[in-house]
Amino acid sequence: MQLVFIDDSGQPKPRRELLGELVSVGAVMFPEDQAARYSREVDQLRSEIGMPGSEEFKWNSSKGSFMAQAGGEVVKRTRRRLLEIAADCGVRTAVVVWDRGMLPWAKEDVAREILGYLYERIEMHLASSDERGIVIADIPGGGSKDHSKWLSEALDLTAVGTRFAKPERVVMPIVTAPSDHVPHLQLADLVTAATTAAVAGREAGMELIDGLKVLARRNAYGYVGGAGLVLWPPSLNDLYYWVLGENTYVKGGSGHPIGPTDDMFAQPGRPFRNSSGILE
Repeated sequence: MQLVFIDDSGQPKPRRELLGELVSVGAVMFPEDQAARYSREVDQLRSEIGMPGSEEFKWNSSKGSFMAQAGGEVVKRTRRRLLEIAADCGVRTAVVVWDRGMLPWAKEDVAREILGYLYERIEMHLASSDERGIVIADIPGGGSKDHSKWLSEALDLTAVGTRFAKPERVVMPIVTAPSDHVPHLQLADLVTAATTAAVAGREAGMELIDGLKVLARRNAYGYVGGAGLVLWPPSLNDLYYWVLGENTYVKGGSGHPIGPTDDMFAQPGRPFRNSSGILE
């Protein structure tokens, strides 16, 4: 059995030119027998840095919280350590990032679509390890009405699946829980937000990319692109090079070169072929 925890994130104003608002959702997938170990080691880390038990690890810590006052170096070390603990526990991750600048769907439509993409990766992960899974999501913001709507839409995934993934491995409807008492959901917040920040070109995310790559799912060819990180629309595929350092994107069993070429100009429809989009 695997325990899968999911959370959403976003970047309203990416640093990379030509990117619009980013909307994302991500999953951290725990072997059942490692979930308790992760909690213990996070509690130990909390004790080591003197963080109150009443506070949660958040990517965007609230003003006045322990992490907000601890200083940048403490925050950086703590984030790296959380990823290291997750790696030691055999966690695997998947994050889906949608650029509303290139495909400007309504945010609620985007959220529904990328949840489906993420669900497919969860089913693929469970199938590859020949296991079943339970999915737990952070409680969505917006109150009880939005919460009920989200649960209703999520129910379709576990009842019907998607075009590419049948509901064979997730054994029950997606449930929700408050993240303040669930360190695994706090890890989902960190992984999803940090990955989205890296795609956006933000230093806080880019400096964690090595740790994130250790956790990310890989396809049969060893690449994270399309497996542990999904960028949409496909015109963003060259960002797998700039974010992950991968020079090949695999689709349908065929490898396609991505990243810089001898061509001095970006190809039509591939704005990041020869540029990271980050202005110095």
